[in-house]
Amino acid sequence: MRIFLRILFFPIALFLSYHIAAQGTAQQGQAIEFTKKVHNFGKISVNEGARNCSFEFKNISDKPVVISNILSSCGCTTPKWPKKPIMPGEGGKVEVTYLNDQGPYPFDKTLTVYTSASTKPIILRITGLAYENERSMKEMFPTAIGPLGVKNEIIRGGQISQGNAKSGNLRIANISGKSVDVKFVQVSPGLEISIDPQIIPGNDIAEISYTVNTAAAKKWGNTTYSAYLTCNGTRAATPLSIECMIIDNFSGMTKEEKNRAPMLLAENSSFNFGKVKRGEKVKAIFNLRNTGYSDLILHKIEKKDEIAINTKEKVLAGEKFTLEAILDTNGCRGEVIYTLTLITNSPNRPLVNLFITGTVE
Repeated sequence: MRIFLRILFFPIALFLSYHIAAQGTAQQGQAIEFTKKVHNFGKISVNEGARNCSFEFKNISDKPVVISNILSSCGCTTPKWPKKPIMPGEGGKVEVTYLNDQGPYPFDKTLTVYTSASTKPIILRITGLAYENERSMKEMFPTAIGPLGVKNEIIRGGQISQGNAKSGNLRIANISGKSVDVKFVQVSPGLEISIDPQIIPGNDIAEISYTVNTAAAKKWGNTTYSAYLTCNGTRAATPLSIECMIIDNFSGMTKEEKNRAPMLLAENSSFNFGKVKRGEKVKAIFNLRNTGYSDLILHKIEKKDEIAINTKEKVLAGEKFTLEAILDTNGCRGEVIYTLTLITNSPNRPLVNLFITGTVE
């Protein structure tokens, strides 16, 4: 019985010793290096059934590493991985089965890999386009950028706090019958962008990955980052653009600082000027107040070019003030509605919208 217990205990103790030893690298970055983190199945028919792929990896650290768990974002994606410790210099692979049973649609599934070597997981992705009745590339990617096609050359990046970064990706298709070598030029400061594969075979799909880093330059409100694609050395006429709304960053504020922060209150958030003749100038007045306990800063006011603004940029705690908006109606006709978006340093109201409405005859 003692011999049996020793035999049983030995592999368990060995595993635990490996696991504990690997904890020493927990805060030193990833010890597992994958040869790729994204697998693109391309176009697949829903009638093809389940599809398989694998992600090869290597332990690049000097300690044994255990893959403790892999979580899938969808029940249609099942991963398998080695359960034993991976010794330094050794490798393995994560095998993935995608059931391909959710109907025709573009898919993008994630696999979150947890290891004993780091508290930060590794993200793997499988992507592709499942179809029932195959459509042409031009139908699926109708906006042309040279010989390539996208669904839309303008990407909506959403809100980003000043100083932070935000990443995303999109698919791009080679709608020509020949291979295209893609590079990026005239890239906006703060934008990192890449494509995989760089050489796209004819009638095939690639993936563009981008990161917008607002720390590169202090900007507020609607901000566009762009890059031009060169296809086999020829620059496309239209850039690929990422539109973002940059707001103040409140992540480092304490509870007390937030309680004493400024607060913008509008006595009237809309102004209706009634009916005017085309070409007349309309003056809209908004009565506002900083009801907070510190200075209110108006970083920027988003508006149309036909509107001129006159107001304070800095408002003391408790101070009332007015915002005067002068609308030139030369380019207006019929019922109109204009939005003024105030970007502020108030954590409770970083964006405040005011509206100008009326009819231009």
